[in-house]
Formats: sequence, structure tokens, C-alpha cells
Amino acid sequence: MLDVKTLMLVLAFTTALSVAGLAVAAALNRQVRAIRYWTLGLAVFVAGLVLQVASPPLPLWISAAVITQAYFVLWWGSRLYRGGNEFWGFTKVMLAILLVQGLAFFLLRDSFRYSTMLHSAIVVGLSILTIRELRLLAGFQRSLFWLWTLLWSVHGLIYLRRFFLYLLDNAYTGAGSFQAAAEIESLNYMEGIAFVYGFTLLCIVLTTRSLQDALRLQAAIDPLTGLFNRRAFEESAIRMLVAGQRNGRPVSLLLMDLDHFKAINDDHGHKAGDGVLVKFAQHLVDHTRVPDLICRFGGEEFVVLLPDTSQEQARTLAERIRSEWEKVAIQSSRGDFRATVSIGLAEATLDERENLYDLADRADQALYAAKQQGRNRILSWERGLRLAAVEPVL
Repeated sequence: MLDVKTLMLVLAFTTALSVAGLAVAAALNRQVRAIRYWTLGLAVFVAGLVLQVASPPLPLWISAAVITQAYFVLWWGSRLYRGGNEFWGFTKVMLAILLVQGLAFFLLRDSFRYSTMLHSAIVVGLSILTIRELRLLAGFQRSLFWLWTLLWSVHGLIYLRRFFLYLLDNAYTGAGSFQAAAEIESLNYMEGIAFVYGFTLLCIVLTTRSLQDALRLQAAIDPLTGLFNRRAFEESAIRMLVAGQRNGRPVSLLLMDLDHFKAINDDHGHKAGDGVLVKFAQHLVDHTRVPDLICRFGGEEFVVLLPDTSQEQARTLAERIRSEWEKVAIQSSRGDFRATVSIGLAEATLDERENLYDLADRADQALYAAKQQGRNRILSWERGLRLAAVEPVL
């Protein structure tokens, strides 16, 4: 079996290669914040291993503090991947942690046993915290979570075993160096090599997943308003409508058109027109529920699909949207103004042959009638609805 210092050097070289690979990935994918901290954490780990190889003559407690600090940086990267705040004082927090655990290792510098137990306990605790970070990530892919959990669980269990051997096993309680405890330390470093390879691979996979999620989000979101675009809305709305029909639950649809939008662009400029669209999008978010699907249907048209909502309930909501919207003051370089909205609504039938486009067509007929009747009003679709001539709308 290789001696412990040789295994330290192999682990340091392996980790340095991983740092190089992750550094390239971080440079190419700047929008994924976590990978920068994972790269930094492994770089700190390499520095700690080099210091460990140089001990003696360098004090061992310094390398212990640096290596342990690397795990805190890796945990921080996992926290950011989950969506934590990057600007929550990273430098100050890491410096405070380094000072506290560095002081602890300094105080235990004359006891190899207790210093090693402290290091092992910290690694076990941070392994648990790092697993927890991805567990808290909503919608995280199950297979990736279990791979992440397996990797960190094995690593944590190896260090938990190490902790109890130094605590209870007479063969290690009196050890004064890594070489004196070569059997257990050799296993730790060999597992460390496998861990670094596995962790690096998972970091790259997680980065790729984040980029794919971002691309899917870009494909689904209207860039101006931040609402679903038409394609993404249709995919989700079709499923929602089918579920409502199958379960006998009411589903209603509101189709909205901002009144005289061309005149707003002409009188106040296209920048003000964009501002109206953004404000109205936020207005809809503020007045709807989390399960409701909101979409910019195209141009100045918006649509909201309301699960578990009857036509009467939908009309109450629509009236609240309409009445509150006409009170909103919109600023522009050419003076403040207000806008109004016309709304057509329809409730889905329980006939499974009716699809989303049938429902939208009925809401569109109601919207068209609302505009014919003077705009800034709500009309519900009813069988036998008659539309007036086209001329008044024009």
C-alpha cells in the first residue's frame, strides 16, 4: 500500500486537475454562480493538502484549518445553487469561520487525536448540510439528488468511522501522526480521490442542468413582461383544462385587451407603451392566485386561466382587475395618463371534446362584444351571443 504522504500528493494532484477543469467550466458559464465557489473550494483544498505534505516542519494545525475551510466553501456553493443570496457577506462569513475553527485547531495542536476528531466531525456536519441544500431545491431532478446524496453520504460516513476509531479504538487513540494511523488514513485518502472525481463530475452535470433550465425558462417566458408566452401557456393550460373536465371541476378563462393601445403608443411613445404592458402584467400577478396561469397572449392581449373557478367567480375577479386597473396612474415623458382594459370570459364545459381553443374562441367572442359596446367593460360568453357590425369597433 502507498504511504500516506504519497496518497496526499496523489489527492492534491487529482484535485488540482479538477480545479483546472471546473475553472474552465466556470469561465464559460458565468451565469451559474455555484460553480465558481465549488472551484474555489477545491482550490483551497489543494492548498491545504500541500501544507499538510509540508508538515513537518510546518505546523499541522494550519493545514487542518485550511482543509476544513475548503468544505465550508463547497457548502456555500451548494447553498448558492439552491438559490441563496450570493451577497450575504461571503468574505466576512468565511473569515469568521476560519478564525473560529483555526483557533480550535491551534488549541488542539498538541493532540493529533483530538485535532483529527474535530476535523472529522466538521466534515460529517458539512456533508449533512450540503445534502440538505439540494434537498430544499424545489423541482430538483430525483436521480441527481440521489447521486449527490450518495456521494456526500459515503464521504460523511468515512469520516464518521474515522471519528469513532480515534475516539474508541486503542490502536488509534495514541497515534501521533498520519503515518502512525496509516491503515485508516490510507482509506480516507483513497476515498478522497474517488470523491473529488465524483464531485467534479456532478458539478459539471449540475451546471449543465442549470443552463438547460435557463434555456427552457427563456423559451417559456415573455421577455418584456416576465409572464408565460403563448406556447408555454398552451402546454400548461391544456393539461389544466383536461384535469378540470376529468374531475368535474370548473375552469374559466379571461381574455383581456388593453383599450386604445395604439393611441397610447402614438401619444406617449413606444417606451410608455412597453411600460403599460409591464405594469398590467404585474397588476395581473397581484390580483390572481398562485395556481392561475397568466400569459401575454400577443401584443396587448393577455389571458388568465383559472382552475376551480366558476364563471361567476371569474367575473368577480375580472371586475376587480378592470376597476383597479383604471385607477393606476402611468407616468411618461409626455405626462401622466391612465389606461383601461376590456375583458371577455368563458367557463369550460365538462364535455371532454371541448379543447382549449374552443374555450379561448368563446372568450374572444365575449371580448369582441365588450369592445363593440364601448370598451372598459366585462362580458361573459353566453349561448346565442350576437356581435354587432364591425364598423363601431374600427
